[in-house]
Amino acid sequence: MKRTHIGLVFNLKPEAAAEEDEPPDRYAEYDSPRTICAVADALTGAGYAVTRLEADEELYPRLRRLRPDLVFNLAEGLRGESRESHVPAILEMLGIPYTGSGPLTLALALDKPMAKRVWAAEGVPVPRGQTFYPGDPIVLRRSLRFPLFVKPAREGSSMGVTPASVVRDKRELVAQVEWLHASYGGPALVEEFLPGREFTVGVLGNRDYHVFPILEVLFDRVPDPEHGAVYSYRFKQEWDTWDYFACPADIPAELAGRLERLAIAAYRAIRCYDVGRVDIRLDAAGNPYVLEINPLPGLCPGYSDLPRMAQVGGVAYEDLVLWIVDAALERHGLLSARLARQTA
Repeated sequence: MKRTHIGLVFNLKPEAAAEEDEPPDRYAEYDSPRTICAVADALTGAGYAVTRLEADEELYPRLRRLRPDLVFNLAEGLRGESRESHVPAILEMLGIPYTGSGPLTLALALDKPMAKRVWAAEGVPVPRGQTFYPGDPIVLRRSLRFPLFVKPAREGSSMGVTPASVVRDKRELVAQVEWLHASYGGPALVEEFLPGREFTVGVLGNRDYHVFPILEVLFDRVPDPEHGAVYSYRFKQEWDTWDYFACPADIPAELAGRLERLAIAAYRAIRCYDVGRVDIRLDAAGNPYVLEINPLPGLCPGYSDLPRMAQVGGVAYEDLVLWIVDAALERHGLLSARLARQTA
């Protein structure tokens, strides 16, 4: 029987550092060779034929020529405000099934203010906020109160997030918004700063959802007292061991249930497929609010949040990758491809 052919599509993190006129976290969203090799090994170990494909400007003709049975999509996109949607849009144009969410969902999730408008309309609680585009006057709505949290509206992987993201007066607000405009070129999202605990919830599936053990970020263990309760790019680079996380989170069952239901509601509201990770934070009264969703969650083994949660839940890394594939195959009506993998 012919083996099912999977195209593994990704953006590889370059070895060279960002250019002088670029922020140092310019390529934070891109995947390392370690991640790409781990996903490829999981797929080939299960009997799939795998072709690795860089998601560059030559991807379209390569896909048109190869026509894999399925694409495992890791691609973050090259440029533009809807860059994460480019590969799924190409795949839909070519009629090639793929893992993960579609173009609309990926474009929406990357634009945090737009995603939150959808969630608010669907009754999913989100922090109150305001978006400032380059050139806009920085005039804060009266309903917003300091301290506030400022971050890029269209970046992921904690890009542009530092201790200075928490602003306590108008002067700090203006300085941080202007810095983001100059550094990243896009809009800045300003939200009420929630002082409570922060969690991330991994969701897998399309109808019958599987929720992994909830992970909490332990800000109080960070050795730099000036860093504060901010899940920054630096945090992810320097404090990436289990010392700074708790999974499963030490929380009451009632709160865990609320977080799970909220994550699934956020996942469903913007039509996520196959897999996603939802970040949630508590306010001073302990009420949970959705911060953002990642429909392309990191899959670096032993480092990214989703594989860590899966590991705690008894799901080996290889099985996590195959669960994502199986969810996509079932969604696309391709269970025969799964059988071909199992009997190869």
